[in-house]
Amino acid sequence: MKINLRTKFILLSTVLVTVIMASVTYFFTIREIESRRAAAASQIHRIARNIATMQLLDRQDWNTYQDYISQLMAFNKDIVYIAIFDDRGTLRAHTLNSDLIEYDRPLLTRRMQADIVRRLDNGAVAEESKADLQTERVNIQVGDRVLGSVHVGFSVIAINRELNRGILLNIGLGLFFILLASLVSVMISRRLTRPLERLNRAMKAVNEGNLEQKVRPQTHDEIAQLGHSFNTMIEGLRERQFIESLGYELSATFQFDRLAPLVRERLKSAIGAGSTRLYIRRRNSHGAFHEITVSEEKKNLYPPLELNGQVEKFLLKRKDGFMVHSAPPDIMEALHHTPEDEAGLLMPMPVKDELFGLLFFALPPDKESFSPKERHFAAMLAGQAALALENSLLYEELREQERLKRELEIARDMQRRLLPANMPVVDGFRFDGICQSAYEVGGDYFDFFRLDETHLGVVIADVSGKGTSASFYMAELKGMMVQLTSVYRSPRQLLGELNRKLFGNIDRQSFITMIYGVLEIPAHRFVFSRAGHNSLLKIGTNGEHQFLTPAGIGLGLDPGDVFERSLEEAALELKPFETLVLYTDGLIEARNARQLEFGEEGLLRSCLAAGQRNIPQMREAILESLHGFMEGVQPHDDITMVMVQRQGEG
Repeated sequence: MKINLRTKFILLSTVLVTVIMASVTYFFTIREIESRRAAAASQIHRIARNIATMQLLDRQDWNTYQDYISQLMAFNKDIVYIAIFDDRGTLRAHTLNSDLIEYDRPLLTRRMQADIVRRLDNGAVAEESKADLQTERVNIQVGDRVLGSVHVGFSVIAINRELNRGILLNIGLGLFFILLASLVSVMISRRLTRPLERLNRAMKAVNEGNLEQKVRPQTHDEIAQLGHSFNTMIEGLRERQFIESLGYELSATFQFDRLAPLVRERLKSAIGAGSTRLYIRRRNSHGAFHEITVSEEKKNLYPPLELNGQVEKFLLKRKDGFMVHSAPPDIMEALHHTPEDEAGLLMPMPVKDELFGLLFFALPPDKESFSPKERHFAAMLAGQAALALENSLLYEELREQERLKRELEIARDMQRRLLPANMPVVDGFRFDGICQSAYEVGGDYFDFFRLDETHLGVVIADVSGKGTSASFYMAELKGMMVQLTSVYRSPRQLLGELNRKLFGNIDRQSFITMIYGVLEIPAHRFVFSRAGHNSLLKIGTNGEHQFLTPAGIGLGLDPGDVFERSLEEAALELKPFETLVLYTDGLIEARNARQLEFGEEGLLRSCLAAGQRNIPQMREAILESLHGFMEGVQPHDDITMVMVQRQGEG
């Protein structure tokens, strides 16, 4: 059986009043009546003792007793009878109060009275009247000799009646007070338990998942404190639920353009702001914080915030934010805020001890300020939102990097296709070429052009700069070379025309160095021009070597006159097993950890150490020597090398 608190309180109050009334009845009625009974018995005992002490020595004058007790009876209306017995138990004197005796005969003889006295003294009384008669007995004695005894029976009817009336009165009063206490306890219990019942209903609703509960305490006692504690607990649960819900929503998307408005609106509703502005510093914004959630036509209303290090330090120290009108004047000026502007809470959004963004919560019309608890909650949400927005930006950057990486992979594949897939096959000669980009794509270029059955064009070039811009010029250069090699046989003339075409298309900050030569196969002769490129290395059979550096400036530096006047054309004859090595500056300018360059000396040593090997082995020996020299340092420029070797007769 389930008993609620109100019933328990009523039962307890009823029991308490019952105990109190029982105690009152005992102490002020029963105990008082018992005291009166004892007093009456004591008085009768004194009367009996006075009668017993009338005996003078050994003289037994029973008539004296008779006269005395008859007089006593007249003055003591509560005495029912007095009987005096001798030492043999014989009734010697007696008196009877006939007013207290109910008898069939109206007149009683002396003998009848004596009989009644004996019967009363022996307890021959109706059962319902036994409580109304009490007897006191005192011996009559002289010294140690007992001469008889005095028996006095007295009535306690009046006392018993008063006792009964008192008990009935107390019972009535008890019932009245019990009823009154029950009514009062019902009223008090309702007043006491009503807040507890509301609290119980609210807790049941919370248990069912409804957190929109609030108890309004109407007193200032412990129950009110319990209500305040419940409200605090519910606010904490709502905050936790909101944080979990916000975390779920923030994790549902990585699109920054969707995430930023979501953060603004959710945080606005969380703390009950009138409006919210969100400022974020993106990596490409040169340190300025931009309001990123307003439309383009309203952006001029919220100009970017240029915050110096001192202002950022001030903001980072206010982890729970601050009311913007309480900030120092220089801070308000940096935030483009004036005292006439709307009041609100400015909340910094730190990420890894750096200021990532700012949130401004405008005060609603019905509030004068945000409480410390609201500010702390807003700070928690701002920190959570800052991490989500930062991750979103990182995700976008990663996607952009992945996109660029894929595009660069495509560009690298395309650039690889611009280079010769196979070395040309020419009787009496061997060819080899390699191009290793320092980045995904590069600006180095080499190629072979079969001009006719007896002539082969050989080119190596280096576009200034690195990366994608250089690769674009390299692709453009490839197309021009394909076109011009079919028109011009002379290397000098081809480079002159190529320079005129490039000068109108290349950026003024860029240029191209190149060696272009034509191998005259039957004559074993190589005719070439150098447009600002590295020297051509010729390796003989007995360690003989020569760095050939005809005059010439880079392509794209001059419209034509200076370029053509400075450009020379040289020719050399290749003997059996002599090798030509064409290379870019990425090979000879490669550095090791001690910042030493591989240099032309390193290239020459590698070539001489390779000896009379075939040119693929010679190329691997050069690269092995280069990598050993660099000691694991990554190259900072593209490495390209072309080798032409005349084979022996027959």
